[in-house]
Amino acid sequence: MQPLEKLQQTFFRALLLPLRGSSRAATELPSSAEEHSPEFFRVADELIKPGPALSSAERLELYHRQYWFRILDSLAEDFPILRRMTDETLFWSLIESYLLARPSRSYTLRHLGEAFPTFLANSPVLSSVQRHWLSSIARIEYAFMECFESAQSAIPQPSDIQSSVIELQDYVKILHLPVPADLAWEWETFPSAAALPSGDIHIAVWRGTRGHSHHERLELVETILLEKLQSGITLADLFESLPEPTPSADDITRFFAKWQNHRWLGIRGKRGDMELDPTADWHGIDRMSSQTLSL
Repeated sequence: MQPLEKLQQTFFRALLLPLRGSSRAATELPSSAEEHSPEFFRVADELIKPGPALSSAERLELYHRQYWFRILDSLAEDFPILRRMTDETLFWSLIESYLLARPSRSYTLRHLGEAFPTFLANSPVLSSVQRHWLSSIARIEYAFMECFESAQSAIPQPSDIQSSVIELQDYVKILHLPVPADLAWEWETFPSAAALPSGDIHIAVWRGTRGHSHHERLELVETILLEKLQSGITLADLFESLPEPTPSADDITRFFAKWQNHRWLGIRGKRGDMELDPTADWHGIDRMSSQTLSL
């Protein structure tokens, strides 16, 4: 390992240490009387020279604080419905625990929350009901992020339908959830456990032409057909392997009309242009987060 690379790794490991002291008090995190660890002070003394007004540790804390402020705010912005459905103290505790257990692994903050749904599904501080609901809400919200940056293949025209291999657009995500978590978008607060509805659901999350993400509940047979389309299939092959119970001709016509209207279908191997509506009002959409892009 080169000296510069080793120095960078040592510095980054110091940034990953928990937020402490006055820096922590400036956030929404639960208060803590803990001070920085000996490791923090060791790295500060090893890598940073003191200045006229600040010690080595104080100078390191400036970088440490800005790193944590940025990732905390970014992750919170990406999961606004989860935050609304969660007690503030619990929400920020979960955010911090996740970031300590699973630091950023990408050059872009867009990927920061990719493992958050799984983290919530296995969190020991949540009840089983909370784990199901909060992880499912987080899965929908992270799918918004994935849809926004996904590529687009060519939209099939009527002449393409019979002869081309049709696929589900990459900006369409099919989710299977153990609870009807899509209802959270209609709630102002999280209901009591006794009032929560039950039942697993299938939903589609996709990017519209204004850049916003949408979600919609799917019928079971519709879900099966869409999953067959994910890897690409001709319509002849699709109709030869219809699921049971077999959908009626009217159902198939209704499904395809909706899929085409939502621009869910593409032609495999034929690249399309990113079809975003240039006449739409894009005011305020200035960062890649579900808060600004979802309806």
